[in-house]
Amino acid sequence: MRIERTGKIGPLTPRVVEYLTATLGGVSLDDTHSPEATRIDYACLRGLLAVELKTLEEPATERIDNLTDELRQREDWPIFLGSAPMESFIKNLDDPDGVRRRMIDRVGRAIINHLKKANRQLRAHEASFPRQNMVRLLVLVNEDHEIYDPHTVSYILWHAVRRTDGDGPLYGHVDGILYLTQRHATVKNNKLTYPIVTIEGPGCYDHPWKGDVLDLVAHRWGSENGYDQEPIGSVDEFVTIDHIPEIAPRSERWRTEYSRNPYLRSLTREQLRDRFDETALLCAIGGLKDPPVKIPQDQWMAAIRRFGDFMQELGDRGIPITDFPWEEDRERVAGGRLALPQILMDWLASIERQ
Repeated sequence: MRIERTGKIGPLTPRVVEYLTATLGGVSLDDTHSPEATRIDYACLRGLLAVELKTLEEPATERIDNLTDELRQREDWPIFLGSAPMESFIKNLDDPDGVRRRMIDRVGRAIINHLKKANRQLRAHEASFPRQNMVRLLVLVNEDHEIYDPHTVSYILWHAVRRTDGDGPLYGHVDGILYLTQRHATVKNNKLTYPIVTIEGPGCYDHPWKGDVLDLVAHRWGSENGYDQEPIGSVDEFVTIDHIPEIAPRSERWRTEYSRNPYLRSLTREQLRDRFDETALLCAIGGLKDPPVKIPQDQWMAAIRRFGDFMQELGDRGIPITDFPWEEDRERVAGGRLALPQILMDWLASIERQ
């Protein structure tokens, strides 16, 4: 499944704030005299629900780039033409699971930092406003960064809330977490549906009614936004929404068009290699000076466009370009399939020998 969107995208956090105040009766505690590090954002449901709101405002680009630069020094680092999904690189490495864990660690640092701060603030709030029954909730909002997909975020948080420090849970003052993102979606009953991820902390295990409150908060958010209340089978059902800019260079437009119609996807690996050989051959001949037989300009441009499609398909499949090395015999066979004149193939072979 693939989902596109266009146009300007408004921030999600203000909508969450409106939900907390208008629907859950949240009272902002920003006006209290407590320092920011020791106060929460909202007391909702007449004080039953203590909410700390955190926003993932920046992508983990710098941390991921630093790790990628380090990984590029490895001898087993694969070579792709153009860009490719990170998973395509990882699965070609000798220890993909280890590298995947390092990547998740880099992505998760901002998430864990928010969790640490929320744990301190919720602990301080509980000490300042003691009451017998209270649900301490972290609401984590993703401001449109594709790297914070619901599968990765839920994996990081699920493991984090189960960590201990010897005396008890490491984040024992967070009863539950609500994660919201609208950069990821699925289609349910022909309607676009965004994920509502809930993570129960230790407090929900000790007091199951707190889990009911967490479910109530998530359910009301879904109702406010018109989501179907039928459960989603797994967070893996959600895909990253492809944002299409109104103005883009030709290469990016071609990339979008191929994503809409990935006509190479049905080819076997062997068929893909043969079509790649033919396209690479046409591009090479068209780019050389004074061939004995000229390839028409429109045919050459079409080959260049197809070459970009191959780059995208190889990247998506995780096939490094080193799996399709140049071979003279394959080039000659590709020329035969294209019915290229022998004089042209001999001329190209002489250039390659030089």
